[in-house]
Amino acid sequence: MGLVIAVALIAGLQVRPQSLLPSAGTLQVSITGDPLTSDPLSVTCHGSHGSLVQSFTSLNVTISSVEAHRTGALNLTGDWIPIPGAPKTLDLLDLKSFTQLLGSTRAPDGVINLVRITVGPTATAGIGTGGSATVTVSSGHLDAQTSAQVTSGKVTSITLEVIQPHVVCEGNSTFRLTPELTAISQTTD
Repeated sequence: MGLVIAVALIAGLQVRPQSLLPSAGTLQVSITGDPLTSDPLSVTCHGSHGSLVQSFTSLNVTISSVEAHRTGALNLTGDWIPIPGAPKTLDLLDLKSFTQLLGSTRAPDGVINLVRITVGPTATAGIGTGGSATVTVSSGHLDAQTSAQVTSGKVTSITLEVIQPHVVCEGNSTFRLTPELTAISQTTD
């Protein structure tokens, strides 16, 4: 009789009722900027008539979606987890002084190895004292690698940092944004 009770108890613990033991954690994604980002951001255009320096006072991008990639067995069965909260328009030059929450969601236990931000095909740069320019965003998305562990019942926060926004002048006042993102993560109760 004792063996039957032990087997039933073990079998019962193998099934994790949602109300007793959570099987998902909370995943939050935020973005911040490099505190060393220059303001204004100087971009030099080289051409046949010499060099022209543009001073960007703002660099506004529209984030249309945020997703986190969760690894799977042998990294073959991973899936993308949408993070609700978009669209948002952010000034990349202002991010150096604060952190902006992009979104939060429940996520199954596992390792997040990549965060992808999809941005509009163009950004708008403020130039000097009232001008503006259109800036093309190279790939349409920005990726940051991480190794954040989502754990049942805990909050996993991933903070993306925009490293000194990199803008290239391609001539004729055509600009291309190629920013680099890094990610740090932490898990709390």
